Amino acid sequence: MPKRIGKLVYTDKFSFFIRYFAVFTLIFGLMTAIIFQLMRSTMYQNSDNTLKRIKEEPAMAVGFAIARTYEPNSVFILQDSPTSEETTSSSSDSMPVPKDQKNTRDGDQLRLGVNTHVLLYSKSGEMVNPDTFTGLADLPLDKEKLGEIKETTVESSFGMSEDYRYVTIELATDELGYYSSYDIKYATILVNVSQIKSSIETYESTVAIVMVSAWLISILASIYLSNLSMRPILISYQKQKDFVENASHELRTPLAVLQNRLESLFRHPEATILESSESIGSSLEEVRNMRLLTTNLLNLARRDDGLKVDMIDVQPNYFDEIFANYLMIAEENGKTLTVNNLIHQPIRTDKVLIKQLLTILFDNAMKYTDDDGRIQITANIKDKSVYFTVADNGLGISDADKKKIFDRFYRVDKARTRQKGGFGLGLSLAQQIIKTLGGKISVRDNQPKGTIFEVGLPK
Repeated sequence: MPKRIGKLVYTDKFSFFIRYFAVFTLIFGLMTAIIFQLMRSTMYQNSDNTLKRIKEEPAMAVGFAIARTYEPNSVFILQDSPTSEETTSSSSDSMPVPKDQKNTRDGDQLRLGVNTHVLLYSKSGEMVNPDTFTGLADLPLDKEKLGEIKETTVESSFGMSEDYRYVTIELATDELGYYSSYDIKYATILVNVSQIKSSIETYESTVAIVMVSAWLISILASIYLSNLSMRPILISYQKQKDFVENASHELRTPLAVLQNRLESLFRHPEATILESSESIGSSLEEVRNMRLLTTNLLNLARRDDGLKVDMIDVQPNYFDEIFANYLMIAEENGKTLTVNNLIHQPIRTDKVLIKQLLTILFDNAMKYTDDDGRIQITANIKDKSVYFTVADNGLGISDADKKKIFDRFYRVDKARTRQKGGFGLGLSLAQQIIKTLGGKISVRDNQPKGTIFEVGLPK
């Protein structure tokens, strides 16, 4: 079991899984932190604004504290932008008026209700207006970082924990106005946030559950993405493995023939060259096959690295010259070749690659037709594309083989192909050239027998 785990850890699939899983974990972690931070800042925004607002009105805070001492349920309203008449009657040295005695004012209002408390302290730090009902009577004076909003938890007279956000300020005598004669030096303004904190905890629990669920789902997503990422790599690796195996197999046969022929020469040291001509000829044939194979392999390797395309205007007579050579080859092999060059205007393509492509298709037709076979090559322009069609009356290709003929080293009839000097690399090269030129190739049956290859390239 430990060995299996060790092997799994060092696999590429596990490496991809760890990367995806780490990314998902980082994303969900950041999202959770941001949501929590935004939730807390927005939920506490009203209470913090209340504290900041009261902090700017020391006289009102003191008046509110004294009034609450005599009337615990009193409600005050702090309002901006008062009228000129009200400003005169509500100077800084006048006592704040309860809600039921105030006139309605235009502007922003701040309502101070039962959730707001103001504790007053003397210069010696003693509480001036203790409130035993709320449990705040035992709250000590906090002189550290005056003016900064903090949090605290207090146990009420009912034995319940109440959460508060508070700020402590130092009061100057000239700021107290009507209350300047009182022995008051500090004020602690508190806002009960127990319900808000409870709501935040509920929301945070919900968000945490959702994020953890999404994080667990991300494990499955990471496994899926790692498999998806590994798929092209595995396919490429399998193709490379098959390529090496097929190349080794193709090289093994001519090497075995060479070895047998050379050993035969050693067994007959007194034989003349004429008597050994069969062995020498077979050896040379296999050497030519090996050279052709290695050339094709090099071409494939270069194509995999990418082709450098030289796009130029190719004249129609260029194809006449190519087809003329094909006619000579077909005549020498006793086959009938019919050529129809219907291109009458220059086309923009790569001369070298297009010639190699046509040669591969022509050579393929030559190999798979009988001695009296017929081949037809047609070149014409339709719309914005140029089409090359190579048709033969050979044995044809089955539908199942049509899907595989462009794979490297794939041959429909291996014995027949080897006799003809083929290795199953030509059509693979042709497909790479067509993709490089931005074209397409199709294969269909010829009637009554044979195969038609049609290549479409942009002109």
